Amino acid sequence: MLSRKLKQKQIERRGVSAVEAAIVYPVTMLLLIGTIVVGIGVFRFQQIQFLAREGARYASVHGPDYASENSASEANTQTVLAYVQELAVGLPGLNCTSVTYSSAALPCTVSVTLTYTWTPEGLWQPMTWTVTSTMPVTY
Repeated sequence: MLSRKLKQKQIERRGVSAVEAAIVYPVTMLLLIGTIVVGIGVFRFQQIQFLAREGARYASVHGPDYASENSASEANTQTVLAYVQELAVGLPGLNCTSVTYSSAALPCTVSVTLTYTWTPEGLWQPMTWTVTSTMPVTY
């Protein structure tokens, strides 16, 4: 009698694992893919921040004093964008919107602003990031 009851319980539980998997697997995959997409977004944003700092470094060294001493032009949006795009990997929509020199307070500073539109994988809307980096002019 006891073995018959055990066999009946085993038969009743055969589909339970399949039902549990049908509920858990999609949720797990959604969380996993969401985590990967958010990680890619954080990585891209850090890339833009790094490139803005590098652009500001380039502009601080190639500022007005550099231009007057070397008979060259000071860094502007086109030259900073060209420099930054050499460093950028996999960022086709990167744009340098402004390079601003400020001599209102000492030390003189330069601000570089970069924009990038990132379209996350999936059905999300594109995000436009604007990052500004300011450094003292060192040349």
